[in-house]
Amino acid sequence: MIVDCLPKPSTLAGTVECEARGPTSVIQINRYSWDEPREALFKPDTPIVDIVLSRRKASLDCSFLELSRPESRRVGDILFMPPGYTLHSRWDRGARRSMCCVFDPASVTDLFDFDWGDRKLVASLGIDNAIIRGTMMRLVSEALEPQFASALLIESLCTALAVELRRHFDILDKDDAPIESEGGLSHNELHRIRESLEDEDASNPTTVARLAQAAGMSVRHFSRLFRASTGGTVSEYAAQVRIERAMRLLCEERLLIKEIAFRCGFQSSSSFSSAFRRATTLTPQQYRAARLN
Repeated sequence: MIVDCLPKPSTLAGTVECEARGPTSVIQINRYSWDEPREALFKPDTPIVDIVLSRRKASLDCSFLELSRPESRRVGDILFMPPGYTLHSRWDRGARRSMCCVFDPASVTDLFDFDWGDRKLVASLGIDNAIIRGTMMRLVSEALEPQFASALLIESLCTALAVELRRHFDILDKDDAPIESEGGLSHNELHRIRESLEDEDASNPTTVARLAQAAGMSVRHFSRLFRASTGGTVSEYAAQVRIERAMRLLCEERLLIKEIAFRCGFQSSSSFSSAFRRATTLTPQQYRAARLN
């Protein structure tokens, strides 16, 4: 095993819910709880990507000290930490559950060996990419419910995750890649879009036209900026948000499957089950059983 341990700041104590190791990667699902605000400096020597799994979570503000203007920003659900850069973190008291993936630096050196300027470092604090999110959620499902050849699949998913992260950062080098100062979709706008999608149900589905109107843009312009910001289409992103919401609701044993399907915007339990299985390789019932156990 090349990756011997998962590096963490000393102040970031928590409980490891589960762990899976491969030849070139480690993934962990962790639970944290703090009774008072804290802060830490963290300079990893290996690439790390983290996704928040809890809906209600302790707020986290971060900045890389190597930025020309290292101002703290609210971190999104997916945080990437490039090796050799110092992350200054502040978080409130509360609880947080997340999954992180640590890559062996020798195996991904070429993927992340580029100039980490301000644009990429700021983007690392809030990655909103449907493909990356979907890959990480598949890792969560496989870690929680190992099946045939799980180790092989997890290693393959980690490799795919590293490639998708590189592609995501490559988009930022394109002239039409939006950033907040250029009038593109800001982190706040992306957060509002996600909230709209999470609050929808089958009787009132969210449409691209409605999202574009709320952002004050034409559908075409909104869709172009959204794709450049997230790496996917609005429909792909919406599908992933629905599955993630369903994952959280499935942990509430009192809710019926058909009720969860309706809350997540599906017209029937069968369409919900089909979509859930395509995204996670598990049926809703199998996922619920694994989580409740």
